[in-house]
Amino acid sequence: MMRVMVVALAVLAVAGAASYAAMPAPVVVGTATYPINVKEGNYDLISQVVDLPPGGVIPKHKHGGPVVAQVLTGEITVTDAMGVKVFKAGQMFTESPGYVHMAANKGSATTRVAVSYLIPKGAAVTTFLK
Repeated sequence: MMRVMVVALAVLAVAGAASYAAMPAPVVVGTATYPINVKEGNYDLISQVVDLPPGGVIPKHKHGGPVVAQVLTGEITVTDAMGVKVFKAGQMFTESPGYVHMAANKGSATTRVAVSYLIPKGAAVTTFLK
């Protein structure tokens, strides 16, 4: 009886694995690697999805920790002391703590960006500058 149960469980496990193998696998469409060396302490990992309407601007600002962002739809124009960069849907970019920049949607459709911040406890996520 025990041997029959073991065989039945083995058959079910193989059948289950086979059914999962027939399903479509996920596809990674973007990866950004941001090597960081974090000092000892407490941090918040904050994730946001931000919609910026056509003509919308995020004024000059900086962040309290490293940032990884991925443009999901539309495109975003980032301006800093070095110039202008345009990131389109599917592209990713990173920002260092204290990096001063502004962002704008110069397109005709809403831009959606997924953003993750690693912020030391008590630090500001975003500080706007004049």
